[in-house]
This record gives sequence, structure tokens and C-alpha cells, in this order.
Amino acid sequence: MQASVGAEDVVFWVMVRYSGSTHSTKPVKGKAAVRRRRVSALETMVGEAIMSSRAVKLAERYMRGVVGRWPGWLVLMSLVLTLVSLTLIATRWNINSDFRALLPSSSEAAQAMEEVGQRVGSGSSLFVVIDSPDKEANLAFAEVYAERLRELPQIALAHYHNDKAFFEQHRLLYMEVEDLEELHRQIKRRIREEKRAQNPLFVPLGKPRERDDKLIDTSEIEARYEDLAHQSYKEYLMADDGYSLTIVVRFVETSTDLAATNQLLDQVRGLGQELDPGSYHPDMKLEYGGGLVSRQAEYTSIVGDIQTSALFTMLGLFLVIALYFRRIRAVFLVLGPLVMGVLWTLAFAFVVHGELTTVTVFIFAILLGLGIDFSIHLLNGYDRARAQGLAPVDALWACYNSVGRATVMGATTTFATFVVLSFAQFRGLSQFGQVAAVGVLMTVLAMVVTMPALILTLQRWWPHEPGEVKGERLIEKAVRQGKILRYSPWALGLAGVVTVWAVTQIPEVRFEENFRRVGQVIKPWERGEATPQEVADREARAKGRQQARRVAQRALEVREEIAPQTYVADREQLSTGAKYTSALKGQQSSTPTLLLLDDAEDTRRLYAHMEAQQAEGELDTVSSVASIYAFMPGSAREQAERLEVIEAMRATLDEDLSFLSASQRERIDEMRESLEVDAITIHDLPEWTKRLFREAGPQAREPAAGEAFAFEYLIYVNERIDHMVGEQARRFLGEVEEATDLEGIDVRVASQSYIYTAMLDEIKEDGARMLGIALVIVFVILSFFFGSALRSAIALSALGVGAVWMFGFCGWFGIKLDFFNVVILPVVIGIGVDDGVHFYHHYLEEGRGRLPEVIDHVGSAIGMTTVTSIIGFGGLAITNYAGLQSLGYLAIVGIGAAFLATVLVLPPFLWLAERRGWERVLGRARD
Repeated sequence: MQASVGAEDVVFWVMVRYSGSTHSTKPVKGKAAVRRRRVSALETMVGEAIMSSRAVKLAERYMRGVVGRWPGWLVLMSLVLTLVSLTLIATRWNINSDFRALLPSSSEAAQAMEEVGQRVGSGSSLFVVIDSPDKEANLAFAEVYAERLRELPQIALAHYHNDKAFFEQHRLLYMEVEDLEELHRQIKRRIREEKRAQNPLFVPLGKPRERDDKLIDTSEIEARYEDLAHQSYKEYLMADDGYSLTIVVRFVETSTDLAATNQLLDQVRGLGQELDPGSYHPDMKLEYGGGLVSRQAEYTSIVGDIQTSALFTMLGLFLVIALYFRRIRAVFLVLGPLVMGVLWTLAFAFVVHGELTTVTVFIFAILLGLGIDFSIHLLNGYDRARAQGLAPVDALWACYNSVGRATVMGATTTFATFVVLSFAQFRGLSQFGQVAAVGVLMTVLAMVVTMPALILTLQRWWPHEPGEVKGERLIEKAVRQGKILRYSPWALGLAGVVTVWAVTQIPEVRFEENFRRVGQVIKPWERGEATPQEVADREARAKGRQQARRVAQRALEVREEIAPQTYVADREQLSTGAKYTSALKGQQSSTPTLLLLDDAEDTRRLYAHMEAQQAEGELDTVSSVASIYAFMPGSAREQAERLEVIEAMRATLDEDLSFLSASQRERIDEMRESLEVDAITIHDLPEWTKRLFREAGPQAREPAAGEAFAFEYLIYVNERIDHMVGEQARRFLGEVEEATDLEGIDVRVASQSYIYTAMLDEIKEDGARMLGIALVIVFVILSFFFGSALRSAIALSALGVGAVWMFGFCGWFGIKLDFFNVVILPVVIGIGVDDGVHFYHHYLEEGRGRLPEVIDHVGSAIGMTTVTSIIGFGGLAITNYAGLQSLGYLAIVGIGAAFLATVLVLPPFLWLAERRGWERVLGRARD
């Protein structure tokens, strides 16, 4: 009969427990020994009293009075809720793949990107590639397609033609005063020469010069201005091989979620097919590229990998569970309620959040890995109770009153861990924590409501009578014969050696900031510095490739010179990316960095400063800087100085030049057209230049008088680096920050590099802090459940040792942390705590001397949950998507380490505690 705990006993226990007097390891005798035994007994009694509260009585009434009487109705209610959840998931399924969705709203990077989105619209571009061997057909189709695209209210830009007519007309205004004066001198000198040549009395000295009708040669001067902004843009956005034409498309609203992205892309694709490109040329086809298409392709890949992973996982779990429990019905009892709980969680997530981030979208795998532990432990406990001869309802209550307590402990600590994460500033972690916390509640609800009801329902329709356990179990017999426990000292020694080794490897653990290398594993035997010979070989191969390209280019030029009429260029740009990259010549990026300002003069000053820095080679990471001011022919003062020279040139050409030949006078007339220019402002520039910098968002600035939109406040910075590589992105941002640090200028930097580096900083700092807080809270919760801080530490010991082993193995084997797999760390905490709590709690229930039985019953269940969890996450490790792979790798290592730590540390430690008589560690003696 269970002893009662009085108020004075509890007071005595609290005073002694926290006085520090019970921590001594010295032998005690007499009253001290009696006092210590009383403390140990009270610790056990307090823990039992907590667990035997009114809540337990209510739970028994529920199990017997509700589940026992109406199991079919509970199953039906669960199925209805599942169908509703499926409907909600299907109608609201949406994933936000933008890294900005992972940052807190207070992040400067996110705020800058938000402001740009509200003012400019979508910073990302869509590249539509029209491909056929007929250039004229490509141009004809592009003209119609672009015009139809501009009619759509969602389209801010559809651009393929950089009309150079305006700049040809004003080409003299773009020359420096010195070159204009030199040009004027050449004109005057040539006119004098021609005038003298017409004089019959003029006798030239030396050999007579052949008559040149060109008047003057301006090619040398014009060559100096080939790098002007309007010169660097192609007339038409044609690939170098001439087989494809690119249309640059930008949208009015920034698209971050995949549902909106897919809708926009489908609309553009549908319009292209509606125009029937085959009617322009039989071989014409449309291709699409850029950041938005890459995001869509990545999403499609993720969904495909998730489906493959889910199929692999479900088949693996089906086989393993069926083999473990030796009956098919166990598969439905374990997986049925679990899948329901996961679906309920996803429905909740889409109703509350409206979308999932790229971090939270993997929640299904995580909940399967966590929830299956609960279901296997409970079904295993039910089977043991039935094997002891209990009726189904009695067996269910016996199971939930014993194994269920440990399950509640583990679920509570896991729930607390995710709740702590939900308060993280990093939205990727906070949303993940919120959804995962609800997921734990939902899976536990499914285990408490659906699973027992399903067990009883199946028992009525499809009776199952397990056989009684006769004699000692195999592992218990082996233990009693001294074949296992006698190796306990060796197990502790082995655990100590492995722990020391792991500690030496932990400093090798790195956080992967290169998104392109996420999921890559550098094995120990594959590491090392490249030898000088290997470096020389690589350099030689690179030089060989460069030489081959030069030879091939020269061969093409020779072919064109020999047969210009019949020459047909070979295809050089084969992929979609190569086609639009060749067409754009690095002047435009699908995801450029945007500098947004509020004052037009500040924008002009900043652009001029950055252009000068780039010309001096100070912006190594910048490919190009673009602004509407790049198309201007200097300041108003500079234009006025040039116009003075142009006016003098006009006066020279207005003289009587009748002595010139007809062709020379024709050339003079052409030059006079170029002289008919006035000073220009940005408002006089061609429309297409303004559209490139258009503010099209819902909060765009008011346009200037006579303009359709604002375009004066934006600077595009195209990166020469990969913004998904942390080191390169930080270097680029450092250069941009230094370049934009001008007195009196307020500029907002919106960049994928800024977003990516901010995300990395947030997840590393916020994640570590939140996990530390979560571990403290888990310790406090377990101290409450066990009624002892010491016993809480023992239950957590497997997690602590397993964590050291996990990080040690990751450091040795080259598995890096990244923003995908870091979310698995709280899952490892949950599984590690669950293993330790189940084992130690069952040991305390059985009592000292029953370690073999605990190893037999709980050890097998822990082993089974480990196998099923590894199968679940192993399905992610075999996918093609690097983020899923890295998540799967770390999960497998962490779960395996937690299991090994549980079986190699806890049983030997408890064996040692029994031999040494550590009362505070042990449970009550077995009667």
C-alpha cells in the first residue's frame, strides 16, 4: 500500500533537500543514516504523490468512462477532423521561399527590403528567352509579346529593345570638351585643306594626296566612348550567337510566397503560348529564367523530394513496425493516429500563419520522428499489460498510468523546448517553434484520444489475444547469468573514452555559410591542403581552356571573313541561363542590390561617387552600377561648356562650303543634324531608360510633372560575387556600406546578400541562446516530475553525453551545421530526453534489483523508436535537395548518439549505483 505524504514530511524534505546537507558522499551512521534514508524515501514519495494527483484520477475516469464506452465515436471524430484538416491544407497550401520571411520584422535588412518592395515593386526579374534561328522572327514575336505583357496590370517592365536613336542624335553632347575641340580643329583643318585644293594656283609639295570624301575620321575619338552607359547596352537583347532574344520582365508587386510566384509565372507562360510562337517560326520556343524561375524550380524539387522521402519513410516504418510487433494491425495503430496528428498540425499552421517558411515546411518529418516514439512506447506498454492477462480497457489504463507518465514527461519537455524557440527573434525559429509545439500537443492528443479508441475499436471488430509471457525473458535471463551487467564497468569506460575523443573533435564543428555547399560532407580522409603539383595542374588546365576558347573564337572570325554571305554562326549559348546572360552583358541581374533614396540630387551624387570608385578599381565585388543618371551627358555646367564648342562647330559649318564635293557636303549635312542639340535633363531621356528604374509599388513616390512614374531615386548594384556564400556576401556588403557612406545622404540597402548574412547571424546567435534557455527549462520541468534535481540530471545525462558524441562525430566526419539542419537540434533534445526519461522512470517504478527487466522492456522500445526515427529522417538524407540532406544527416547522427548514450551510460551507471548504495539515485527496493 502506498504511503501517504504529510505536510510536515514535505516541509522536512524541502528543508533538507535544499540545505546542501544531503550532497556529502562520506559514510554516515546512526541518526544521520536514518535521516538520509528518510530523505530518500520522501523524495520517492513526493514524486509519486505528484503523479497521483487529481489529474491522474480524472485521466482514469476518461480512459474507462469515455474511451472504454465510446471508442468508435472517438475514432469517427478523429477521422472527421482529419478530413477537415486535409481540406484546409489543400486549399491553403503555400510556402514562402524568401529568406526575408525568416528574419524578424525589426531587422534592418528586412525593413529595407520591405520598403523597396512597397516603392519599387519586385526587385527580382523574370527573363523570357525567345529562341529560334530566325532573328527577324524573334524580333517580331518579341514586339507583340512585350506589348501584351505591358497591358497586364501586374507587369511593371517588359523590355527587350534599347533604342539608341536619342543617343545617336546627342552623341556630341556626351563627348568631353577637349575631344569636341579636337574634332572642331580637325573639321576646320580639313575645310582649309579642301579650300586650298580648289585654288588653281595651289601647287602641293610632294606626292598628291588622294581625295578622301569622308571629310574627317572620327573613329579614334568615338572609340573613347564605347563604355558609356547607353553604349554598353545592346540595341536588342540578343545572345552573342544570334539565336535568341531576351525580354526582361519585372512585376508591380514583390512576390515572396510560392503561390503568388506560380500564379504570375503561369500567367506569363500562358500568354506566350496563346500568341502561338510556332506561327512565327516552326522551331521557335520560349524559355524562362531568373530568380523567380529558380525559386519555383527549387520548390518543385523540394516537393518532389518530400514525396519521395515520405514514400520511403512510410514503407520503411511499415516494415519495421510490422516486424517488431509481429502483426499488421500494429502498423495502423502506430502510424494512423500519428499521421492524423501531423495533419492536424499542418492545418493549424496554414490557418494561423497562412504559409510555411522553408524551415517550417519540414515539420512533417520532425513530427513523425518525435511522435512515433510516443506511439511505440504506448503500444509496447499495452501489449505487456495484455500479456499479463489484463482486459483491454484495464490494460490501456495500466499502460497509460505507467508508460504514459514517462511519455507525458518527455512530451512536456519537448513541448517546452519548442515553446522557448517560439519566442526567438529569428522568425524562422519562432514559427518553427510555434508549429512544432502545437505539433507535440496534437500528436500527444492523437496518442491519448485516437490511439486507445482505435485499439478498442479494432479489438471489438478484429479481436487479438496476445500470449502470456512464460518464464524469464531472454535478455533478463542473460543478465541474471552475468552475461551483460558484468560488462558495465567496460561500458562506462568505453563511454568515457568516446566522450574524451568527442570533446577533442568539437572544435572542428563549423557553421556552413556557403549555401551552395549545404549538405556536403568532407570526410576525414578527403581533407588536406592541395599539393603544389595539384595546384599547378589545375592552373595548367585553366590556361588550356582559355587558350582553346581563344582559338575557337578566332576560327569563327576567319569563317565569317571568308564567307560573309553564307556564314551561319554556331550555337554558343545552349542553356537558358547562358542565353540571357549573353544578351544582358552583365548589365542586369535577376536579383540585384537596390539602393533607395528620397532625394534626386542625393541619388545623382551617390551614383557619381560609386561610378568613380568602380572606375578606380575600389569595388572589387561589384560588376556594374546603374542609375538613370548613368545615361546623362554630365552636369548642367559640363553640358553648357560642351554646347559652346558645338555652337562654334555649327558656325564653322554654316560658312560657304560650296567648294566641297557632293559626298562631303552630304557628310556636312549629317554633322549639322548632330549639332542641333540643347542641354537635356533626366526627363528628356528615352522612355525605356526611365522604365528600367521605375517605382511601381503601391507606395511609389509621386512622379514629377509630365512623367508617368518616379524613376529618379533608385540605383541598381549588380554583384560580381555569389550572394549565397556568406564570406563573399559580407565582403560585398562591406564595400557597398563604405561606398554609400556620404555625408548628408540617407540610403537604404536592399540586397539578397544583406538578407542572407542577416539570416545567418540571427540563426547562429538567437538559436544558441534559445536552445540554452530551453535546456534550463527542461531541467526544471524534470526536477518537478522526478521530485529531485539529481534525478532530473540523471535522466538528462544520456542527452548530455549524446550531444557531446553527436558534435564530436560531426566535427570528425565533416558534417556542418547550417540554417536547415539547426532546427533538428531541439528534436534531438526531445528524443534524447525521451529516451533517458523512459528508461530512468521505468527503473524507478520497478525498483532496485530490477535493472534486467527495465533493460528488457524499455531498452527494446527505445531501440525500436531509434530505428523508426532514423528511418524517418533517413528518407530526407537520400533526397536530392541539399537542405533536406543536411537535416537528415544531423538527425541520424543525433538520434543514434542519444540512443547509444542511453544504453551505454544509464544501465551501467544504475548498476554502479546499486552496488555502491546511492540511495538518492535508486528507487524503492523491490518487495
